Amino acid sequence: MIKTPLSTVIGGAGIWTPEATIIGGTSKTLNQLIKSLFSNGEQGFAYDPNDLSTMYQDAAGAVPVTGVGQPVGLIMDKSGRGNHASQTASASRPILRQNAITGTYYLEFDGSDDFLQTNSIDFTATDKVSLFAGVRKLSDAISYATVIELSETIANTGTFSLQAPYTLKGYGFRVNGSPNLIANAASTDYAAPHDAVLTSVANNVTGGEVLIKVNGIKSLSANPPNPSKFRSAPIYIGRRGGIGFTFKGYIYGLIGIGKLTSDSETTIIEKELAKRTGVTLP
Repeated sequence: MIKTPLSTVIGGAGIWTPEATIIGGTSKTLNQLIKSLFSNGEQGFAYDPNDLSTMYQDAAGAVPVTGVGQPVGLIMDKSGRGNHASQTASASRPILRQNAITGTYYLEFDGSDDFLQTNSIDFTATDKVSLFAGVRKLSDAISYATVIELSETIANTGTFSLQAPYTLKGYGFRVNGSPNLIANAASTDYAAPHDAVLTSVANNVTGGEVLIKVNGIKSLSANPPNPSKFRSAPIYIGRRGGIGFTFKGYIYGLIGIGKLTSDSETTIIEKELAKRTGVTLP
């Protein structure tokens, strides 16, 4: 059988591509899941470098991205919330690349000044957030390097931040509901260069939890969070506040939503990002 990225697969498909339609099975594509995730008006964002139609070389969205090696000045949010991420400075735009093994696309951040930024995103109605990222970490030289962060600094109450690395090695997910809570996965096994599917969850209620999973391995925060809502602020991708703690590596996809995803939703997202990133989950 010859399969294209838009193939229709009939029956219980065991192999399918990111944009395949599955009829008679139970699996959803990532695009289908994104639509259902945000179907009740949940706040959040979804960025998919594998969809070239969502990217432009300039911040104004006038010059489409058509292939590898081109800068990405704007990536459109697929959540339906309109939380697009852009970069007005040409020298600070990530570059679109392609994984030679998996064939999937990613954004390359140079670890110097590359980052993307959204307008303010209002998370004030929720005390829950789920974050997913497919990344390749290329350097451990800058501790607390920012993959994604809500607001200019994690010191602001009601923020969250996903970091690679968190300290000298590994990954971290930080939530500031005052006090600042940290779920970190520090291990020499995660030393750069390292590919990872990162799942982070914050449930800011009494008895809730803050956690991060690296390729399916879970690490919890030491203490439960204080009851608190998140804030309204811009999202920064690749650099804290556009100033420092710069991430050096690749981003294959980012999804964030102001709710706790179900086990089935989490599994689908993790598997899709694993295929793109080229990692094996337990």
